[in-house]
Amino acid sequence: MPPIYVKPENALKRSEELLALGTPQSQQQAFENLVEVFQSKRFKHTPINVLEPIAIKFIDLCVLLNRKAHARAALVVYKNAAQTTSVASIEKVLNHFIAQAEERLSVASEQAKTEVAALADAPVVDDDLPLQPASILLDTFVDSAGDRERIERRLIAPAQKFCWDAYDISLDIAKSNDRLEIIYQSIAHRAFNFCKVHQRKTDFRRLCEQRLRKDLANAAKYGHQQHAINLSDPETLSRFLDTRFLQLETAVELELWQEAFRSVEDVHGLVAGRKHTKPAMMANYYEKLTQIFKAEGGKQTAVFHAAAWARYFQHAERAGIVNDKASGCVLLSALAVPLGEVESKQRLVALLNLPKMPTREALVHDAAAKHLKRVPADLRQIYHILEADFQPTTACKVLAPLITSLSADYQPYLPALREVVLSRLVQELAQVYDTVTLSHILNLVKPFDNTPWATDMSSLEKFLMTACQRGDINASVDHVAQTITFVSNTAEPNRLSNLAICLYNTIQYLNPAPVASRADAFAAAIAQAEEERKAVAHRRQIVTKRRELMEEANLRRQKEESTALAEKLKAKAEEDARRAKEAAKQAEIDRVRKQINETKEAEAKQLAASLAAKGALKVDISNIQDLDSSKLVAMQVEQLAKEKKEFAERLRIVGKRVDHLERAFRKEERPLLVQDYERQKTEDKVTHERSNVQAREQAIAHQKAVLEMKNRLGRMMPDYLSAREKVQSQREEEFRLSREKARRKIEEEKEKLKAAVIERRKKDKERRDREEAEALEREQQEREEAEQRAAEEAAREEEEARAAAEIEARKAEAAERARKLKEERDAERAKLDEIARKQREREEEAERRRLERSSGTGAYRRPEPAAAAAAGSPGAGTPPAIAPTVVKAGGWRERAAAKAAGGAGESPSSTPAPSSPAPARASPQSPAATPAAAPPNGEAVPERGGVYRRGMGVRGGRGGGANTPPSTRGGATGGSRW
Repeated sequence: MPPIYVKPENALKRSEELLALGTPQSQQQAFENLVEVFQSKRFKHTPINVLEPIAIKFIDLCVLLNRKAHARAALVVYKNAAQTTSVASIEKVLNHFIAQAEERLSVASEQAKTEVAALADAPVVDDDLPLQPASILLDTFVDSAGDRERIERRLIAPAQKFCWDAYDISLDIAKSNDRLEIIYQSIAHRAFNFCKVHQRKTDFRRLCEQRLRKDLANAAKYGHQQHAINLSDPETLSRFLDTRFLQLETAVELELWQEAFRSVEDVHGLVAGRKHTKPAMMANYYEKLTQIFKAEGGKQTAVFHAAAWARYFQHAERAGIVNDKASGCVLLSALAVPLGEVESKQRLVALLNLPKMPTREALVHDAAAKHLKRVPADLRQIYHILEADFQPTTACKVLAPLITSLSADYQPYLPALREVVLSRLVQELAQVYDTVTLSHILNLVKPFDNTPWATDMSSLEKFLMTACQRGDINASVDHVAQTITFVSNTAEPNRLSNLAICLYNTIQYLNPAPVASRADAFAAAIAQAEEERKAVAHRRQIVTKRRELMEEANLRRQKEESTALAEKLKAKAEEDARRAKEAAKQAEIDRVRKQINETKEAEAKQLAASLAAKGALKVDISNIQDLDSSKLVAMQVEQLAKEKKEFAERLRIVGKRVDHLERAFRKEERPLLVQDYERQKTEDKVTHERSNVQAREQAIAHQKAVLEMKNRLGRMMPDYLSAREKVQSQREEEFRLSREKARRKIEEEKEKLKAAVIERRKKDKERRDREEAEALEREQQEREEAEQRAAEEAAREEEEARAAAEIEARKAEAAERARKLKEERDAERAKLDEIARKQREREEEAERRRLERSSGTGAYRRPEPAAAAAAGSPGAGTPPAIAPTVVKAGGWRERAAAKAAGGAGESPSSTPAPSSPAPARASPQSPAATPAAAPPNGEAVPERGGVYRRGMGVRGGRGGGANTPPSTRGGATGGSRW
């Protein structure tokens, strides 16, 4: 029987009534009542305005009873019912679910704070007092920190787990649906905030990896479906990017740098190849990259950090959100890149959307060209010192006050700039000197002593070793002589020629060649300017002409490309359809072939694995192609034979080597045994004498020390005895006071226990009296119920006896009627037998007469009218009417007798036998039969079951087996079928 359908509004009302009781059982009943509503097949056909309060109430019960699985199933059912009619209702239910989970977490946090605040403070124990057993036990069992952890684990941890599951369930419900995209993004933002506030790093990784990235991949994979996420929509893309940027900020705040890098890759995957991305969004993207690529992280991160700053400024300037410190950060980040070559990282280059690997020279040149005039004066001076005119002897003196005056925004670049300054200093010294003392380098960097760049000998040696290891400088450090030797590169030009070029440039700078005259110089400058103007105008004309030609060519090319593209798309569609059919056919063939091969390989691998597990096969099965059973068995046999042979050979070689070695040892040690024995005796004797002397001396010294200690301790014995007596008396007094206090406490506890026992016994007596009264009342009630049941049982038995008597009477009446019916049937059967006997006699008489007529012994005479009338004939020439004989239904004997009786009443004889009886009447129990009339044409009709023959008799059927005489003209046979 199907369950009774309850209307949802009635179920809601019933649940509210149960919840008003406030008991756990009523809450469980209300929950089960609403579960039936969500499991009903009519749920989808219920209006949303009726389902929404039911869903909200069910969510409240799931949060209260911690039923996450039921909440997920209910939200899935509700989403399927409401997503086509009311998306706002789904958002409302999801927000309510998350709000209830967050409220449960806040309530649990407040309760935990209350319980932690109510904990008793640990008692303060004076360290000067002697230890007592009570204080030791208290210190052992009282642990406030452990209590706090247990309280938080009992209250806060389940609420946090449920809140996280609520976020996950809501995201799962709202995923991959463009109508629920806004609520999906808002839930993701709330989940990020939850992970950040509660420091849930593992949950944050799970949220990013198993939920957001997976949902984004599925959205791209199933983009052809209805209501799928369309990332081509600018608003949708903007919302996804906002979520990813918030994910990146959360990862940075949680210091999950690997997850932050993956978030950057997610953002890059969303914005890569898209032309309509907002500049502000891209600026935010590159700003987060500057936080991930730190300047002090080495060459790799420093160069990408500087490139990220350059890209940030480029997009921030377009968006109009550039701050005052951005230009300085761009310049300092480029200057802070360490010197030397950097290994190419195409993955990071792609994240920055750069065409090639950035280098320090390109970054510094670009930053100086764009930002040198915007930065403060001290930053410009640092740039000129490091890049334009670096003087090894004065650079440190000039840089020392500059780095101390830098603002706090530029302080993170100081460690990397220190490495660059020291590298530049060592490289400049390497161009002039072959060997330099470390003390000379320390003197050059001494102005940095009171600055963040302070350098001592150990830090200088560490820097030199690191720079040599990185390849920034090519030198060796002599720690004994405290010098550094630079190794010259043979591939460089001759140093003498370099020196000559430097000296020539210096002379030209100090004493330049004089100009002929001032007028000639002005004339030459004017002529050169005119030539440059003409060249510029000519180039402008060429550029304009080329631009026009390029535009015309582009228009023509675009038109040709559009036509060719349409044709190509049409041909490609046809080709794709053909390839798809061929691919489907080939895929089916490949699938069947692959399935057959996999089955064979699986069988072979299973056999190989079983052999390897038994240890019989020691060959790498993964490198063997075309495995089969016979090959594996052959390999097994070969492997066993080879191992057996190798083992026997190793045993033989080892045994022979051991035998020879032992024989050689015995042979060599035989002459040395006597000498060794004599040497041992001598050494043992000397060792024994020396040990005796040492033992005697040690015993004497120990005796002297013990006597001296005894004398010293004997002088302080009176003080010890007095102090011990004082302490014992003090302890005895404390013990007496404690015992008296304990005795009084025991007496108080005894009195309390005695009062409690008396009160408990009094309550027990009252309870027993009440239970006895209730038992007596129950017994009286049960006795009355038993008497009532006995009376009902007696009445029921009397009714059953009366019904049985009536049944017996009806059975007796039925038996009497059956007996009478049987007697009637027997009498009728006897009557029918008598009729059949007479019929047979008439048939024999008719047969005899037929034989007489055929033999001519007698002449046929027409019967007289009086005889015909006496026989009951209606007239001359008319056969007698046949009186029907109705036979009561019975077996085959009764049917045969009835048929015979019917034939006897239709005898064709004109003069019936005198003994022929009247036709039998129908039985009163049988239904009346309709008499059969003779055919009017006087033709003979065969009897039932016979064969018709004209002029011949008809062979009797099953009626009695008698032969009927042939009919004469004007005669008829009764009971015929035709």
